[in-house]
Amino acid sequence: MRLLIYTLFLLLVTVNVYSQSDWENWDKNYQEIDVGNLLKYEWGYADYVKQGLIDKGKYYLRMDYYLFSAQFTGEKRNVPDDVLASLKRVYKAKGNPEHVSVIDDVKKEYKFIVDSNEYWICILPELDKHFKREVGEEDFVYLYCMFFNEFDKNKLFNMLLMSEFKK
Repeated sequence: MRLLIYTLFLLLVTVNVYSQSDWENWDKNYQEIDVGNLLKYEWGYADYVKQGLIDKGKYYLRMDYYLFSAQFTGEKRNVPDDVLASLKRVYKAKGNPEHVSVIDDVKKEYKFIVDSNEYWICILPELDKHFKREVGEEDFVYLYCMFFNEFDKNKLFNMLLMSEFKK
């Protein structure tokens, strides 16, 4: 009997030690960044394009996956229509066009502070109720976000869409 209990205990410990956590999978797909530096770079790049210093034409877009720590302010608002339209254009071109309806469901964004700067970050609707339940005002969280970037005729959109969070 002791041998059976010892074997089961050893098996449970071994499985837990060698199993990969769900967060490790997220961490592999999301690069940890300094959001402020990323946005400064994008604003600078757009300025160079506007001035004709970079020969990239007058339109570009990109999408990437980032992880960073942020402090929740407790504020929430509706996502502006022009931001939603830009999210959709970038996702159609760089994401999975078959699932663009996911962007149609995005309605809210939350305000966060990162290094003394304020950012409005869109949230997937299926995360909204979990976020409200688990994160309080002034809490720090790790945000797993898709970054959407679009520059069109002197208008630059830098948008973040929260796809997961961790306290």
